Amino acid sequence: MKAFSEYFGEEIKFVQPSFFKRIHELRAGDELIDSMQQKGLFGMTWYVSILGKNWEIYKPSFWKTALEIREAGYEMPFATFKRDGLRSRGTLSLPMGENLKIVPHLFKKFCEITNEQDEAFVRIKMKIAIGDKAEVTIEKKSEVIDKYPWIVMLMYIVAIEQSRQARHH
Repeated sequence: MKAFSEYFGEEIKFVQPSFFKRIHELRAGDELIDSMQQKGLFGMTWYVSILGKNWEIYKPSFWKTALEIREAGYEMPFATFKRDGLRSRGTLSLPMGENLKIVPHLFKKFCEITNEQDEAFVRIKMKIAIGDKAEVTIEKKSEVIDKYPWIVMLMYIVAIEQSRQARHH
């Protein structure tokens, strides 16, 4: 399989094959890049499988808005996404002191991930459909996205949550 940045310029899409199952797939044409499944009573854990590795993205507590990321089979998280107050946007803290921002744009129906200089790496545009669908655009090649490919899935989870909150208001 190729690195995530190598999909630069290609059409990549998130699809939910079945509305009733909480499984989402990231596809480039017919190629399956990633799959993730939401589990738990309140959907507090996402199991992500990409490029032969597995991760868990989860809420450590029902009462917290933060999301933590750990490798499957491990107890301790190595990355944390914390929202800025009650807003959808937030900061992703990675190992070695790296920080990225996940910035959803509610009315424009897209979400992007940026570095601290506000340069966008990846953009996800949500589609109105039964089930969740989205188009992914690699804006700029990045070693961070190649090193941590689950970041795109985390961004998609944030975009889904934002989209569902907007439908309820």
